[in-house]
Amino acid sequence: MAYFPFFIDITDCKALVVGSGPIAQNKIKILKEFGAKVTVLSKQENSDVTKEFEIQDLDGFNIVVAATNDSQLNHKISLECKKRNILVNAVDQKEDCTFIFPSYIKQKDVVAAFSSSGKNPVLCQYLKKENESIVTRQLGEINDRMEMIRKELKSVDGQTRKEILKEFLYNQLEK
Repeated sequence: MAYFPFFIDITDCKALVVGSGPIAQNKIKILKEFGAKVTVLSKQENSDVTKEFEIQDLDGFNIVVAATNDSQLNHKISLECKKRNILVNAVDQKEDCTFIFPSYIKQKDVVAAFSSSGKNPVLCQYLKKENESIVTRQLGEINDRMEMIRKELKSVDGQTRKEILKEFLYNQLEK
């Protein structure tokens, strides 16, 4: 089963990460990069909340990442999140996820993501590396300029507007 690629704005979204190991730290970094307000709950001292997980800890969160070393606990967290319609990612337990973290390249507002539906993260990391020469800083800047042009062309016929934007893009890429 493939996951549908779905981009959502998580700015100020309340995210809970249960666990504080290296994988949890990577998920925390990604969530924060995209603007989520992250709370880390773990038995480790380097957490926002240092304690054992309890079901009521899910209250008020929109996204949860279960990143503990205990697969049974991750499964328990996932089941409860699913009951509450909270997006959940249980690391290395694809069947317990309602969303997955893709490998991605981000340049300003341009984001290219690669997913194997949780089957092979190494393949996705390879795709990311191979495409970093395409999704460059300049592409992010071109996107900003194209947004301004697109606003100016609001009243132009859809197909004509598309052709103008396409020509601008190719001209910018040639530079």
